[in-house]
Amino acid sequence: MLRMSEVMSPPGAACTQPLSANEIFRALPPGYSISRPVLDQYLSLLVDDPMEFVGRSGDSGGGMFVINLHRALASLARAALESIVQERFGSRSARIFRLLLRKRHLEQKQVEDFAMIPAKEAKEMLYTLLSHNLVQLQEIPKTPDHAPSRTFFLYTVNLLPTARMLLQHCYKTVANLIERRLFETKENKRLLEKSQRVEAILASLQATGAETAQLAEVEDMVTAPERQQLDALRHHVNKLDSSENQVDETIFLLESYISSTQTTH
Repeated sequence: MLRMSEVMSPPGAACTQPLSANEIFRALPPGYSISRPVLDQYLSLLVDDPMEFVGRSGDSGGGMFVINLHRALASLARAALESIVQERFGSRSARIFRLLLRKRHLEQKQVEDFAMIPAKEAKEMLYTLLSHNLVQLQEIPKTPDHAPSRTFFLYTVNLLPTARMLLQHCYKTVANLIERRLFETKENKRLLEKSQRVEAILASLQATGAETAQLAEVEDMVTAPERQQLDALRHHVNKLDSSENQVDETIFLLESYISSTQTTH
């Protein structure tokens, strides 16, 4: 359904263009060996799924179906935020974060009870999340004087502002990773240039059919300690590249979710 909708659906659309069950059936690869009744069952299961990624938009052509792209992006963004909270603050804080996402608004006592975390520990975790703007506190007064004793204090998570804040953190993280990689490369510039020259000479000699002894002599131009330093540098730079790729994926996801939310509203 996604592949069929790639060309038909406009960029930034909240949902894909409707597809009929007949169109979907005709587009199935022969190797799938899915009969029409089985396809109808699969589509019904997708429509009835609580995540609601697939919806039914009509009955013509055996039923019209759409993919809710915004809902899918929101679910992915939510999972990314939960993962970030777990990595930075631990599994119990992530449990509280997920609980607030699901329940929307809870008092501190309710958080303790639902999350099954001791009062003191739950209070500390809530304040930590609050101090990092991952959780917000909403005051609902019972009386006009806003007296604390007559006010509800409800914890909540606003997904969109939290996603925007973490997106800014991701930008800073990528900038730091790039800066660190440039620093490491600059610090080892001479060694890297020497290694590149030796590799170029070796490639040239191998192309002309040089003897093994001659190749070994050129390889020895880079000493054992220098090789160890090069290996350590490459390992470190590869880790920086891998981290940057992971953060880039999170940036893409959060940007897509934020853009989708703005388009939807």
